[in-house]
Amino acid sequence: MFDIDFTKYKLVDLSLEVTLNQTEPYRPFEATLGKLGDGTNKYDITKTHTHVGTHIESPWHFYGKDAKTCTDYPLEKFMGKATTADGWLEPGEDRVSLATIRKQLDPRRGKFSMLYVRNKTDQRPLRFSFDVVPYFAEFGLDLFIFDSTIEFGEGLQNGLDFHDKMMSRDTLLVEFPANGPALDKEFFFIVGLPLRIKGLDSSWCRLVAIVDK
Repeated sequence: MFDIDFTKYKLVDLSLEVTLNQTEPYRPFEATLGKLGDGTNKYDITKTHTHVGTHIESPWHFYGKDAKTCTDYPLEKFMGKATTADGWLEPGEDRVSLATIRKQLDPRRGKFSMLYVRNKTDQRPLRFSFDVVPYFAEFGLDLFIFDSTIEFGEGLQNGLDFHDKMMSRDTLLVEFPANGPALDKEFFFIVGLPLRIKGLDSSWCRLVAIVDK
């Protein structure tokens, strides 16, 4: 029987906590208390969207009609061996260079299917040189996770190009993760399961890492 020995491993919750009716206007999660027919409690969700909190973006989000949604993938797409790539600025740089990323990931090629890109600075936003995006896309990742304080390139067009480069390789994007600094090992196992709601462009998820103690 399958088992996880929690004397050897720890669970790290990488999901952003969302508090009901206490969100910013652009990413709302609002609900009102109601009752089911038997008198027990329920909440009627009155205002939100699929990009509130930690969520997985499918190709439908970018390409629209005829592109895949999260329910079109097997569950295996949403779990696998992962590693991190950390962004920082070398002296004289105003954005994270491809060289900074390559020296972290080139030695790990072929050893992971998911990547969490973290902002290791106090800079908000931390911009990455856009030439890191084709490099990331080369890996053919299942999930590409990145801190919300990171931007790839600059401006709307670079943002659109980033989505196209990654999603054209069938790499799904995970936005608004949390607790990245708790990932203290080179490799770990990630599970981020979307809700089974057919037709959504993106899905909320509970993102969790299993990490060696």
